[in-house]
Amino acid sequence: MGGPKKPEQERCDAILAAAYEIALAEGLDAVTARRVATAAGISTGLVFFHFQSKDGLLEALLGVLLDGTLDALSDSDLARLEPWDRLERMIRVELERLVEYRAAVELIFAFYFSRRDDLFRARIEASFGRYLAAFSPVCREVAAGTRVQGDELAATVVALVQGASIQAIRSPESFNREAILATLRAVLPA
Repeated sequence: MGGPKKPEQERCDAILAAAYEIALAEGLDAVTARRVATAAGISTGLVFFHFQSKDGLLEALLGVLLDGTLDALSDSDLARLEPWDRLERMIRVELERLVEYRAAVELIFAFYFSRRDDLFRARIEASFGRYLAAFSPVCREVAAGTRVQGDELAATVVALVQGASIQAIRSPESFNREAILATLRAVLPA
């Protein structure tokens, strides 16, 4: 469909993969053009050519991390499910992804808290807004005819997933997605 990648795109992908590995292993401060270039097997100049600066490289890395956050919520198979089943599947997938992508989630939090300016925070906040918007329609359907407001349910679900992400990072051995889902089932109207 998309055809083979161009050499420039392959190089960008290699640079971002190297930056990701360094950030995972040693933190965001360890991501330097020189270290990334060495890990990617290219010159430092090529890192700057593609990303202009360390901040440009980090912004691109953050973009890669955030771009994957809505993938599971837009699965076309979800539309065939009843509202509650769709919501439960969406939450289940997100909770499963927390375990699988724990390191990426941890990096997103590192980006969020790494700087006092808005360079990264604004982009993360916008992504959180899109995340909430992805849950809102199904939450409105689930809440229809109940005392629960759909948008409030969506905010609660997102808060639950975000809280679960902190738990998955902080204490992965005690993270229990089935207990979270069972609790959610118990408090929501049938």
